[in-house]
Amino acid sequence: MSPFYIFSEKLEKLNLKSTIVVTALDSATGLGWDYLKLCGYCRDLEFCLILSISPMSTRNYFVNVEGLYVSVNEDTQIDQKIMLLFKHANYIVKEGHKVLFYVKKERLLGVYYTLCSSGEVNWINYDYPSSEELEYVSEEEHYD
Repeated sequence: MSPFYIFSEKLEKLNLKSTIVVTALDSATGLGWDYLKLCGYCRDLEFCLILSISPMSTRNYFVNVEGLYVSVNEDTQIDQKIMLLFKHANYIVKEGHKVLFYVKKERLLGVYYTLCSSGEVNWINYDYPSSEELEYVSEEEHYD
């Protein structure tokens, strides 16, 4: 019997009905993960969602969205989309030749649909998020 997933209201609006999403969730729950990073593309932008997975009862899980980051190549021209990311990102991180824009949780849906107007991200891979990724999407304020 496969697990049953209940998506949060915000997550329902992200249209995660593809086979890869179910495969990712099945793998994550099978491995006992409490978080999942799900990545894919819409046009020329890479989107990665950080999801939390909480057991509710045997084989039933509540899945919520904790954050989103959008990855672009460092040489991408600054246009309206990139300006939107600068405006709504709570962290901007450079990794290699990529720039990652971690979007504020309360702005996640608006940014997602503005950048991917079709609402159809082609989800292609998943993994456990790094501790840095989890820190960037956490609700707590961090001061160094």
